[in-house]
Amino acid sequence: MTSGPPPSLDDPPLGLPGIGPARADAYASAGLTTRRALLYHLPNRFRVRPEPLPVAELVPGERGAVQGKVVSSSLRRRGRNSTVSLRMEDAAGDALLVLVFNRAYLAKGLRGKWLWVAGRCEGSENGPPRLLAADYGVVPDETPVGERLLPLYRLPAGVPPATHRKALAALLAEQEFDDWRDPEPGELSLDAALRALHGPETVEQAREARRRLARDEAFALSLQVAARRRGARAPTCTPLKVSDAAHRAILKRLPHTPTAAQSRVLDELRVDLAAGRPMARLLQGDVGSGKTLIAVWLLLACLRAKKQAALMAPTEVLARQHAAELEHLLGVPPVLLVGGQKPAERRAAKAQLATGEPCVVVGTHALANEKLEIPNLAAAVVDEQHKFGVRQRMRFRGQDELSHLLVMTATPIPRTLALTAYGELDVSIIDELPPGRSPRRTLYVPPGKQPALWGELARQIREENARGFVVCPSIASQEEESHSVESTLTRVRDVLGPKVRVAGVHGKLPADQRDTLLDAFRAGDLDVLVATVIIEVGLDVPEASFVVLPDPSRFGLATLHQIRGRVGRGSAPGSCYLLGPLAKSGKARERVEALVNSEDGFRLAEDDLRLRGPGEVLGTRQSGMPGFLVLDPVSDVDLLAITRGEALSQAEGMTGAALRKLGERAFPRVELARENLLAGG
Repeated sequence: MTSGPPPSLDDPPLGLPGIGPARADAYASAGLTTRRALLYHLPNRFRVRPEPLPVAELVPGERGAVQGKVVSSSLRRRGRNSTVSLRMEDAAGDALLVLVFNRAYLAKGLRGKWLWVAGRCEGSENGPPRLLAADYGVVPDETPVGERLLPLYRLPAGVPPATHRKALAALLAEQEFDDWRDPEPGELSLDAALRALHGPETVEQAREARRRLARDEAFALSLQVAARRRGARAPTCTPLKVSDAAHRAILKRLPHTPTAAQSRVLDELRVDLAAGRPMARLLQGDVGSGKTLIAVWLLLACLRAKKQAALMAPTEVLARQHAAELEHLLGVPPVLLVGGQKPAERRAAKAQLATGEPCVVVGTHALANEKLEIPNLAAAVVDEQHKFGVRQRMRFRGQDELSHLLVMTATPIPRTLALTAYGELDVSIIDELPPGRSPRRTLYVPPGKQPALWGELARQIREENARGFVVCPSIASQEEESHSVESTLTRVRDVLGPKVRVAGVHGKLPADQRDTLLDAFRAGDLDVLVATVIIEVGLDVPEASFVVLPDPSRFGLATLHQIRGRVGRGSAPGSCYLLGPLAKSGKARERVEALVNSEDGFRLAEDDLRLRGPGEVLGTRQSGMPGFLVLDPVSDVDLLAITRGEALSQAEGMTGAALRKLGERAFPRVELARENLLAGG
């Protein structure tokens, strides 16, 4: 009678050695519902099992391993604790007493078997030496097993490690795993990699196996990025050509002459707009580098071509600020669409857009509303894109799939994330600041020096007309010593004195009250704003010269850098003060130290990625990236770079659906991570 084919990897693990209904339920409670899930539930670490020594070579007081035959065993109980004593003899006949604690079941069934055991050796004057067992395992015979790596797993309650390893051994014995892509020269096959990870002979073999699977995940992810890139670029559109004469005319309307870096980016935009396919470009530039000038140029180019253009900002404050600046540059007010408008104002704005008449619309998330009609949309600009999810920005552009898309960020994107989360976009970088920007310093101020700091700030406000911010992590709190806006506002008024004009601003203030306070600060009628991160992006007050953060440990590094960028934007030097105390160690302290030591936004972005992980850096529910099996988007950036090129090359002859299917074939969990990454709205 011939045996049938092995069970499918999509079958439940029930029936594998040691896995009955109860254990199958235990696995299922941890999401391990199939044999494939067990196979890809990889070890989280390895324990080195050293090569055994003869009993005669064990050194009292030191750790060692031996291999011997169990000749007798006994069990002693004391309350809930137990000690199993195993008398063993090695191949030379030398005796050893092995003590195993709280493993009463080992007292039976080991007699006559060969055992490998490791632990701390203790000498004995009246008998054989003793070994306090820390690790052990049954071996076939007296043949030395050599040094081995024991895989360790995170297992659900009710699944013993030995049972899990036995089930995996049976699963690996009944299956062969075909490569879904051609291995690179010298690279392990998928079958060899999986076997090596579940039972590596050496550390180097485990590393090679991990890299093989990491490359698989990187390629699967890159295929899906390529599919999204294909979807973003598939249609053709009417070229929007900006002639040299038109370009010069637009430049005359800009508030500043472009820097060399800005001019380079404008040239890239002109090429994209004239190519006959929708532009999809990411514009990176550090705080204050002049990205808004690029956006204004694009909006003016659309108006000159008798088209509609849109600018989406993450907050109503920033949207209204953009609208005010654009009204000055355009000569006519742009259409404004934000959440704080009255219903009649929103209806009027939507009606104006629906006519298709040339205009610029400025708004917040409302612009990504699928029911909004912008029939003549030529270009969409997303400002501070890290505040939006991938789907939000793509849906915004999707108001007209033939429109051009420019997404901008003052939070430099690490190369890792540029290759993944933003892989469908071409990248432009503004790598110089406009002339006239003043130097800026960042200082950590311990508690003992803070009274002197507040005294100096009060003097600067009185004698030099200085203005600045105090940025808090929350609006209100019940804690007496909290650094909320409400509690900090009272303390700041006390330490700066009654002659200093101080006000509090946060997102829950009524829009008209908030705008009145912001306008008063811009005009110089207020000296200090105590605020939340509402001022993080886009609030441009060149006269602001200082910012104080009473609790910098509550912010991420990218946010700290953004907040620091609110000062030193004019002729006055800028200062950022980070108040203590801080823990002596930990990530919060590392963030503060990184900010004090560097003004380079790109370097800080890499530090932020390292400290916080890619899910947090991406923001807006884009926490799926850390869900890979072995791929680390930080340390495996070289694999992402390599596989991105391979995937883009392969994508030339495939549809988007075929690319996605191929990507899913390797690792179903990559698709789950991808969905989380895309779940921005």
